[in-house]
Amino acid sequence: MLGLFRGLCGMGMAQSGRCTRSALNIAGLNGTIRHKSESADGRDAASVLKFSSITDSIGRNNKDISNVISPISGLGSEQNKDDGSKTARKAHEVPVKYVLNCIFGKNNSHFTYSAVVEDVNYLRNNPGLSYNEAFLYYLKLPQRVKFSVSTGYLGFRKAARGEYEASFQTAAKVFQMIHEKKLLNKEIEIVMKDFGKGRAAFVAALNGKEGNFIRKHIIRISDKTALKFGGVRSPRTRRL
Repeated sequence: MLGLFRGLCGMGMAQSGRCTRSALNIAGLNGTIRHKSESADGRDAASVLKFSSITDSIGRNNKDISNVISPISGLGSEQNKDDGSKTARKAHEVPVKYVLNCIFGKNNSHFTYSAVVEDVNYLRNNPGLSYNEAFLYYLKLPQRVKFSVSTGYLGFRKAARGEYEASFQTAAKVFQMIHEKKLLNKEIEIVMKDFGKGRAAFVAALNGKEGNFIRKHIIRISDKTALKFGGVRSPRTRRL
């Protein structure tokens, strides 16, 4: 049976007119690969490839391919890129003026002291800004809060926080903190809101001896209490 199968295979090969056999001989010490092809008509083709030539060709191909990045070079480039971006984004902010925001509610008084700062490197770090974008930045400069104090900071609790004395002592404490923290190197603007009992106490403390340190640095006092024009009906006035 096996002989019959071999005979049929031989007849098929003879009909095709060509029979090719390949032999792969590996020489381990000399580091070469010889691929030898023998055809039915007796022609031989031999080609010798060296391992060193293969590695060299792979190295050259890697250099030509743009998306092949070695780990060391890629890490260095990313690190340099990050360093450059951090240097470009480094801001040097200097205070332009200080703003003391005061909210005099019915039950409490809040004081927030913040610095209006300007980044002197803003235009250098953002060369692609349009005129309008640069104008809007300098029109409304960012603010950095220095400290915030309310009447509860001094120990007043519950209903006592909305009284005159609590706001007076808190205002005196705010003026003292401004002097101790040496935040008087620029001009000061005061912005008040609402009309609680603490508003009159704050004005009295500012005009008294408690405000001697900061009174000469104040250039502007403004009010930002919201005014209602139309709208829904307000709740009725509470009467006791």
